Amino acid sequence: MANIPVNKSAHPFDKTRFEALLNRRFFYAPAFEIYGGLCTCVLTSSSFTFNLPGVAGLYDYGPPGSSLQANIIAEWRKHFIVEDHMLEIDSTIMTPAPVFETSGHVARFADWMVKDTKTGDVLRADHLVKGVLEARLAGDGEARGLVAQPQKEDEKKKKKKVAKATPVQLPDDAVNEYETILAQVRYISPPPFL
Repeated sequence: MANIPVNKSAHPFDKTRFEALLNRRFFYAPAFEIYGGLCTCVLTSSSFTFNLPGVAGLYDYGPPGSSLQANIIAEWRKHFIVEDHMLEIDSTIMTPAPVFETSGHVARFADWMVKDTKTGDVLRADHLVKGVLEARLAGDGEARGLVAQPQKEDEKKKKKKVAKATPVQLPDDAVNEYETILAQVRYISPPPFL
């Protein structure tokens, strides 16, 4: 294909005309539009406001839109499945609210976050407490002459900063308190299944 220079300033981009073209050629349309839509969604930004009839976020794809979507999915599969040897699953993307309630997502998942004022890092509070207490207990074990079992290097943990254990012997009641707190923190954030 010849390299033809494109003059991008000759015709300024007109989003309204572009959306009208996509609609005329039926790349996509808001779902249930032919039935008058179930709701109206107004999207507002600093430069424009427009209404999307239909169910907000759900779209029907026409023949060119379906082809475009298939090409994007084919490229995604080529990269992740063929080149990175990942496994593919196909499941629903819509999850009913009772599933989140039953699984505990609604009641349990309200993670407290903390921000390091020096570095700007944002961490989950339970992970920070767990890391600090584990480092202190490891330092106590080292100070008492106990040999710490080497932990497996996790790829995710390599990227994260891990609290350094300094060999300081802690009072027995502090050790018991730290272990109790750690047991509670581990209950709050159980390890992943895999």
